[in-house]
Amino acid sequence: MDIIQMLCPPEKYGIKCPYPMAPTRIVIHNTYNDASARNEIAYMIGNNNECSFHYAVDDQEVVQGIPENRNAWHAGDGNGPGNRQGIAIEICYSLSGGERFDVAERSGAQLAAMLLNKYGWGIDRLTKHQDYMDKYCPHRTLDRGWGRFVEMVQSYMSGNTPSDIVSAASSPIDNTGKVSAAYRVRTKEDGWLSEIWDDNDFGGVRGHKITDVAIGVTQGAIRYRVHVCGSDWLPWVTGYDINDDNNGYAGNGQEIDAIEVYYYSPAGMCPLRCAHYKVSPNLQSWYEEQIDDNTGDGMDGFSGKYGNTIDRFQMTVA
Repeated sequence: MDIIQMLCPPEKYGIKCPYPMAPTRIVIHNTYNDASARNEIAYMIGNNNECSFHYAVDDQEVVQGIPENRNAWHAGDGNGPGNRQGIAIEICYSLSGGERFDVAERSGAQLAAMLLNKYGWGIDRLTKHQDYMDKYCPHRTLDRGWGRFVEMVQSYMSGNTPSDIVSAASSPIDNTGKVSAAYRVRTKEDGWLSEIWDDNDFGGVRGHKITDVAIGVTQGAIRYRVHVCGSDWLPWVTGYDINDDNNGYAGNGQEIDAIEVYYYSPAGMCPLRCAHYKVSPNLQSWYEEQIDDNTGDGMDGFSGKYGNTIDRFQMTVA
């Protein structure tokens, strides 16, 4: 893997990388903006903040800003093992995501694999920013499933190209040319039903209780969860892949009675759009449509009623 060096000048070591380091781990980050790797490194070196990282990776190249034998300030744990023992990799283009981020993430996984092999480390030395402080980073990689990323790195470590893993939590194939939602539901009687787009139809069969839901969007991002009848809310998921039981759909095979959805518009979209969705209780009429508030704060309600299982789901983005 070719690496471009734009190394921090020694006169700035006191701010950016003051301590010698014998690395023991890799720490993965997402940049949460849409700057290139060169711009990330140039900005990091050019300012006087105690914030630094070893590598930035985009869809074109890998750029190194700090030598691997110097510490960097990136993990938020002070003089803890993240900052003082971790080689930091920033994956670019994570704000808007899309194809550029997909390629950058793949390159980040390849770089991580190369470093793990270089130092003779196992996959247990691959860590994430979130492991060192209460921060949801690497945010987009976490959204798509940390286990998926770990598998990708392992595959590269073995000399394989993990094409099936790279696409595991991707958005639905866009057949509309606009912001659209695709979704599927599963029932015990029918298994996974066919994919539905927007409010052209609905997912479900009258009288067949829904157990699982998968939702994807062609632009922006989605976050959703389901409530198990007689139990509790299951964890939030963000992927769209019925073969990924970690982050590809919401549900655990039990009958559900409520669904909560948030849609996040991509950067620069105006006006902002929201998820419009509704469910129907088993063999009854639709509940009133639910509209999210585009914040994902869990405060604007859900569609459904505790104790009443559902048999239909419909959604669009508008």
